[in-house]
Amino acid sequence: MRRHNHRGAGSKRMAGLMAFVLILCAAPARALTTAEHSFDELVALSEQILVGTVTDIASAWGQGREAGTIFSTIRLNAIETIKGPAPDGAYTLKVIGGVVGDQAQFYPGLPQFQSGQRYLLFIRGNRRAMFPITGVTQGFYRVQWDSRAERLLAVPANGGGSVALGRSLHGHADQGRGRPLQGLISDIRASMVRGE
Repeated sequence: MRRHNHRGAGSKRMAGLMAFVLILCAAPARALTTAEHSFDELVALSEQILVGTVTDIASAWGQGREAGTIFSTIRLNAIETIKGPAPDGAYTLKVIGGVVGDQAQFYPGLPQFQSGQRYLLFIRGNRRAMFPITGVTQGFYRVQWDSRAERLLAVPANGGGSVALGRSLHGHADQGRGRPLQGLISDIRASMVRGE
């Protein structure tokens, strides 16, 4: 975790140490670690899979045993549900990290959400896990327009190394550029049928 504030050096060290201890006490370490999943495992483990656009990111200090830890609420609109119950209107995710006033908490390895960006997300443990994206980077795709091919691409958070891109699935992937969004959605639906 990187922690920034504008206090003196001694206060910075003490605040950083206290935040680290509180984070260790607030949730089990497994919430920030993950094993590599196969594509079918990623689909099966996810409670929800959806495509949505971030319209708002609001950060606040945690309460109770989460005090001293910053959490962000990510609001998604224009939802396309692939798996799980369809949200009634907007969908919100609660993730660890963010900025409150002059203090920020970021965690290396966790992908960052950006307002206005569209994502395809594999979700597990929303409001229970510290970062409720299945497989952390494995279940996090930015949706981007490929003007050369004139189609939407799903670009993985880990720069192209996702298991979903590493298999011979529907559609083709350019290393680091992603793969056709509709092809990935078709593969998710096919995996769901195989898992029934």
